[in-house]
Amino acid sequence: MSDTENNDVKRDGEKGEPITIRVRDQTGEETFFKIKKSTKMSKVFETYATRKGVQSASLRFLLDGERIPADATPKTLELDDQDQIDCMLEQSGGF
Repeated sequence: MSDTENNDVKRDGEKGEPITIRVRDQTGEETFFKIKKSTKMSKVFETYATRKGVQSASLRFLLDGERIPADATPKTLELDDQDQIDCMLEQSGGF
């Protein structure tokens, strides 16, 4: 294998490296997900909701106080390994 091919393999390997993200709920409990940087966040949201036994539509996921779009990826959000996102229950109505 030439040096150029080695560099390509390394670059491709870096793209596929999984990162671990933490989803923290309102009680402070953290759930960890190991995902690729290209994984859509909607997949994380659905999996988290299933684990918690709730509808994903009843949850809101935030990064630095901003709602995370379902089609975002860790790469587009510039997430690094061990970064934390917050999960809040959707509140509707009230008295």
